[in-house]
Amino acid sequence: MKLSIERLTPNLAKTYVDYVDGLSFEHEPRWSSCFCRWYHTECSIEEWQKRTAAENRQEALEEIARGNMRGYLAFDQDKCIGWCNANNAQQFVRLRSHLEPFIEGRKIGCVICFIIHPEYRGRGVARQLLARAIEDFKNDGYDGVLALPVEMEGDRQKMYRGTLAMYREQGFQLIEEHDSVRVMFLEFVEGGLPHENIPG
Repeated sequence: MKLSIERLTPNLAKTYVDYVDGLSFEHEPRWSSCFCRWYHTECSIEEWQKRTAAENRQEALEEIARGNMRGYLAFDQDKCIGWCNANNAQQFVRLRSHLEPFIEGRKIGCVICFIIHPEYRGRGVARQLLARAIEDFKNDGYDGVLALPVEMEGDRQKMYRGTLAMYREQGFQLIEEHDSVRVMFLEFVEGGLPHENIPG
């Protein structure tokens, strides 16, 4: 495998939507229509369920063109094999009320989703996507990065948010737990973690 990581740009917008379009999502058919727009919307669940794959695909293209939808694509030579949805935490409007206590006026990034081609899973692609996202967040003047992995034994499909191990390898600290969701934070600047209620 000759792996390279590219930041999502308008020039790669069609590559991104074509990549997602080409995956089967047999384990979770409803994910096939998302195009990673769920966390970027505020509509009700009922309204979301009425949205079509074509609508989400077109919205993704438009938001990438506007610079609002960001992330990283992984390539094996010219073949797209992975996606990481990494952005300013403020862009994930569905999570705004949950993330705001951790942001507190600072410039915080968030890594929320990975989509790795089935043939390339378990080969470190997500880890390299994460490493590139962290590097760029740091270079772009962010104060830190949040991640919200789900720890649910026996349900590997929930790992689309990444694993605790891959975040810990990069220096993320566990700062809160909510049922199966773990709130993890990697700080770039001094000043303490972005929330008072830090476990143990």
